[in-house]
Amino acid sequence: MSVAPAVYVHIPFCETKCPYCDFNSFAVDGRDVDGYLDALLLEFEARGMPTSPSTVFIGGGTPTVLHPEQIARYLEPIRARVGGTSGVEFTVEANPGSLTADKLAVLRECGVNRISIGAQSIFDRFLKQLGRVHRAADIDRAVQLCREAGIQRISLDLIFGIPGQTLREWLTTLERALAWKVEHLSCYALTFEPGTEFHARRRAGNIAATPEGLELAMFRLTERVLRGAGMPRYEISNYARAGRSCQHNLNYWRNGSYVGFGAGAHSYVDGVRQGNERHLGRYATAICQRGDAAVFRESLSGLDAARETLVFGLRTTEGVDLRRVGERFGVDLEREVRSDVDRLSAGRFVELHEGRLRLARRGWRVADEIAATFLA
Repeated sequence: MSVAPAVYVHIPFCETKCPYCDFNSFAVDGRDVDGYLDALLLEFEARGMPTSPSTVFIGGGTPTVLHPEQIARYLEPIRARVGGTSGVEFTVEANPGSLTADKLAVLRECGVNRISIGAQSIFDRFLKQLGRVHRAADIDRAVQLCREAGIQRISLDLIFGIPGQTLREWLTTLERALAWKVEHLSCYALTFEPGTEFHARRRAGNIAATPEGLELAMFRLTERVLRGAGMPRYEISNYARAGRSCQHNLNYWRNGSYVGFGAGAHSYVDGVRQGNERHLGRYATAICQRGDAAVFRESLSGLDAARETLVFGLRTTEGVDLRRVGERFGVDLEREVRSDVDRLSAGRFVELHEGRLRLARRGWRVADEIAATFLA
């Protein structure tokens, strides 16, 4: 490979499991954290941690729920691979309530230069409704601690469309986030994913989704307010100041190579995608027995790979150069998708200009449906 792959490491532990979350994460109490870290470090060795990775992202779960010594255990081998390349984006996800000065000192020592904070809301009643263990005041404290530790890049995750949330409350949330002068914001609509507590409560009639019209108004308000504040959208749910886009996620959306370590982590290298066992015990057993916990592998090439790259790329404002993607996979992608592009262009859902396809304004809120069109 001409470009080193990105690295993702999954730390599946949280203080509690949020009722809306469908990630592969578990409440930390009663879990064998050190045993999991033993398996994770063994996977680093057995599969080979890439040297000088293009980006590093530690996700979860809540990686910062662990003790400083445990954080150092899994970060130090990665730092050795990143080496002295200070320009590598090195992100760790954090909960505002789990960040401390001691933990941030370890993160900085291990080369972390970007923190993604799961703020979600600035209103305590919504944080309680979402099952979050922090409070609004913890967000301000966490941002300040990051600045004091010398972290130059901070991102906040925020949720809109929370039942009972008003448009004015969402505007206040955005204004508060901007007042913290963070470099990046991820703004997601609340979803009711199968298997989550929220999904079950909705089916039982105990919780109602935000009306579609109000959620759309929040979505549009987000783009307008953040663009006006110098943080334009660069992906459906992501906004950043100039030069501060998340390079790790951009690599996903460009269908670049990445290697994932940990329970449930996925990898995509040389056209082969694989995913690890999600169950913590079975993951650890597989790593200890054979050094590999993959439960599936699939090869993508030709038109299938080109269509997938098109779908990923349409999530971004830069869009997709159809000719270049076609050349990358040895197909005439422009010809293959021409009828779909013509139909979606006529409906003003996409725009095609000089071979580059982008979502139009009408297309942003139906991006999943458009993706399904191109994958069909």
